[in-house]
Amino acid sequence: MLRILQGTISYPEVKWGKPEDRSKNTPLIKYVDSLTSVGADGIELWGRHLDGLSSAQIDDLAAKVRDSGQAVDVLGPYWDFSSSDEAVKASLEDARRWLDIKDKFDASKIRVFAGAPGSAEATEENWSRAISGMRRLARLYEGSGVTFVIETHDHQLPDTVESALRLVKELEEPSILLNYQIMGGDTAAELDAVYEWIAHAHVNFASRWTQTAEKTVSELVKRGYCGTVTVEFCTDSLPEEGVAFDLKKAIAGMKRDVAALRALLH
Repeated sequence: MLRILQGTISYPEVKWGKPEDRSKNTPLIKYVDSLTSVGADGIELWGRHLDGLSSAQIDDLAAKVRDSGQAVDVLGPYWDFSSSDEAVKASLEDARRWLDIKDKFDASKIRVFAGAPGSAEATEENWSRAISGMRRLARLYEGSGVTFVIETHDHQLPDTVESALRLVKELEEPSILLNYQIMGGDTAAELDAVYEWIAHAHVNFASRWTQTAEKTVSELVKRGYCGTVTVEFCTDSLPEEGVAFDLKKAIAGMKRDVAALRALLH
């Protein structure tokens, strides 16, 4: 059965600001228990929820999640294997740290970015750097049981069906698959092309994006998909300009959106 996850990227007051701005966010540990009300099967933990935390604080968060009866299926750090040699080096160094973090949460998947630029601007140097760097990532985690899922994200190498297929085919790494999210085309056609490599998916309900969540889940179910799908942004996680973020409202929105997807499974 397909597992529906809630993405904790839905909850911080500041998502894309500078680190000093994000430091003002309510710590995730303070509202972990509230997430049990959502009705999700698990959690995709936004990597920036761990920013600035010590190893002991991460231990405390992991214990709090377990004690609440929830589980972290997917971790979401921010790495870059394409833009520069320096970015690859830094990403692999950080990946060593996440070897320990994934054990703390007993997570089986790690969402990764291949890196910028998008496929239309990418050079062969970008491609060779990404292939080489991600192969090194696979070797670093060999035997760990982790599956890496590359997000099909705009302004990243796998931002089209063609570039996503090129990446996974050239990698030829069983532990590196795709984190599907709509790439701007027809959902059914995109899934027909890349379904073989999908191990995770993102759907969004935020009003600023086209509402494709139900379509994506319906098409995955139609194909017999039994993996994980994260509600990345729920209905109320990205307020309109000038409207303050409301954590309770965002959690209620996630509950509503998870229920809408669950209805499709039955």
